[in-house]
Amino acid sequence: MKQQDPESKNSSFSHIYMEEEQAKNSSSKAGPSTPKKDDSIKSWVVLACCVLALCLFGYFYLQSPNRAGNEVKTRSITLTDVGFDTPVTFKTTGSERDFNTYVDIIESTYKECNELFDAFHTYPDKVSLKEVNDAPRNTPVEVDEKVIEVLNDSIQAHSVNSKFDVSQGRLTMLWKQAFDASTPALPDSAAIEAAKNSDSMNAVVVKDNTITLTNEAAALDFGAIAKGYTTQLAADRLQEAGLEYGFLNAGGNVVLIGEKPDQEDWVIGIQNPDASDSLLTYRTLKPTCLVTSGDYQRYMEVDGRRYAHIIDPDTGYPAENMRSVTVIHEDSAYCDAMSTALFCMSIPEGMETCKEFKLDAVWIANKGTVDLDPDFSTDDFDIYMTEGLKDQITLKP
Repeated sequence: MKQQDPESKNSSFSHIYMEEEQAKNSSSKAGPSTPKKDDSIKSWVVLACCVLALCLFGYFYLQSPNRAGNEVKTRSITLTDVGFDTPVTFKTTGSERDFNTYVDIIESTYKECNELFDAFHTYPDKVSLKEVNDAPRNTPVEVDEKVIEVLNDSIQAHSVNSKFDVSQGRLTMLWKQAFDASTPALPDSAAIEAAKNSDSMNAVVVKDNTITLTNEAAALDFGAIAKGYTTQLAADRLQEAGLEYGFLNAGGNVVLIGEKPDQEDWVIGIQNPDASDSLLTYRTLKPTCLVTSGDYQRYMEVDGRRYAHIIDPDTGYPAENMRSVTVIHEDSAYCDAMSTALFCMSIPEGMETCKEFKLDAVWIANKGTVDLDPDFSTDDFDIYMTEGLKDQITLKP
């Protein structure tokens, strides 16, 4: 809208006034006549009322809940092409316009982070993790601040539990090649030993917005934390955009945003490792995060034996302590890291870790394979959980 110059505005009023004065002078000379000024005022009043009525009608029409795009109802979508080789499901209640805005935020966040954390591809407008790994040793590589954030989170998680180690990229990439092969086969044991390096985290140097790898043994792989971090980032951005509550799930990385408006519990299923339905039900009123690591999400079978995609950095081989572990905490990235670490530990060791660092977790193991009294048992599984979850988790009927 063009802004009217104050002087021209005053000139217009002066012009109208002058015309009215001339009309009055003319009429006084010509004798009595109809009062034109009153008619003019009435016309302006009628016109103003009409414009106001039209504006009010337009406003209330646009705000009408029944108008397309404004109807408030529960909406959900599953995105299958935003990266991380996983579907992303989002659910909330609101208008179509708001929902579409939220979906755009989710899409852009996952696509952006998928490229930044990619250890296998490069991109023209971003510095991916592959470029960090491919750089000559002792060469600082400037990266996006989100890469620094994930690495700092990973270093912190490693200090809590050394079973979580993003510097073991050589080892995890060796196993990835085995998983992706047309004919599944275990990597050569000598290659596994050569790829292991318990000291490689010390070869990762973070300074300002740069990462330096100081020896050939170190290579970064964010696969055990990237989805958790990205899901948390997407949830934070959604709330900044005005989302009051919603459900976000990226392949077992769940963020519950806000409290439900009907004050009902969030009800989340924890999957049966041998089926597509839920084995357990978790209930909570409060927003929180859940991340599950399991041997059923990605695995290969060799000679009738199942090998999960989660590699124990100490042994160099896939962990086999349980079928799944679900960690519940306020931060999704931390949940993701800790679920990976706990999957590589025995359940008794994991319980001690949870107690020390105030984590909640639930484990599912094949029946009779753990020397502990379970909290629940089925024909196939024994279920264990930390004390804080015993009033919130039930067996699904």
